[in-house]
Amino acid sequence: MPTSIAIAHNKVPNRIRLRAPCIKNQAAIADLLKLRLLKRPEAKGIYHAEPNIITGTLLIKYHPAHHTEAGVLALVEDSIREIAEGKIKLPEKSKSQKIGKMSPAAFFTRELFVDIFGNLIAGIVVAAIISA
Repeated sequence: MPTSIAIAHNKVPNRIRLRAPCIKNQAAIADLLKLRLLKRPEAKGIYHAEPNIITGTLLIKYHPAHHTEAGVLALVEDSIREIAEGKIKLPEKSKSQKIGKMSPAAFFTRELFVDIFGNLIAGIVVAAIISA
């Protein structure tokens, strides 16, 4: 796994987009990197991390009182290195067993019914409030 990163964009203050080839087309690694950056005690000032597995980039927003751009780069490189060395394990997928066994058509129908009945109930509540 490539552990190198490069700055793709850093013109907006306290926001940096990094090119991270290790997350391109790797959803599990991208999610793990995001969680690692947001949960590390030393990354307290990083309040947003958004990986894009299609472009292989990582958008990070940070508080300038806690971090500098160089500090954020170091944290990201360190986190990627820990993942590459196997120090951080990929989490098991926590998928709902019931939904996982549904056929796609049944899942779509279920979601459609939830949306329709949710809107119907909301409409009735709004009508009751207005008429009261």
